[in-house]
Amino acid sequence: MRYALAAAMAATLLSPAAMAQTVSGIAHTNAAGETTTVFSVQPRTQVSATDYVKMTADALNYRIAASTLAMRKAERADVKAYAKADLMTAKKERDALYAALSNKDRKITRPSLTLSSQNAASLELLKKSDSSFDNLYLTQMADASPSMWALQKGYAMTGSDPALKQVAALAVPSVETGYTTARGLTPAAVAAN
Repeated sequence: MRYALAAAMAATLLSPAAMAQTVSGIAHTNAAGETTTVFSVQPRTQVSATDYVKMTADALNYRIAASTLAMRKAERADVKAYAKADLMTAKKERDALYAALSNKDRKITRPSLTLSSQNAASLELLKKSDSSFDNLYLTQMADASPSMWALQKGYAMTGSDPALKQVAALAVPSVETGYTTARGLTPAAVAAN
């Protein structure tokens, strides 16, 4: 009974709908460099190393494709600058992920560059967007952050592979910074300043 209840709670907390409904935080770093406030989603735990690699690669490949597109299509200079910085960060994170795929103890197959259906659909929306491109791009980047944070934070805490745990731990502050920056560039945030 206790296990069934725990499983039901975990399924509810980890479902995409539940994650989308509970997002409301922005990260802050204290003087010691520790994250004190983050997204109000639970870290995603009990993810296998191969699933972690696939999901992280998919998210990074989407960010790379979307940011490359944004560097061409964005109208605002600050959005182009964000896209350029995000592109460089995503490429570095993907390189670190790929470097961690093989060591003396095991080898994980490099994941496909083909985007998941959800990320492919998001990219298609960006490609078709005209005058609202900047806002759509920033919204997609911010909306993708909570689930990416939950995956990275969860694997950094409970992952089974030490090399991948290190990759995940390094990605957490990057996701938080990207979220904060994207949210800060949305029209509502710019108008408030």
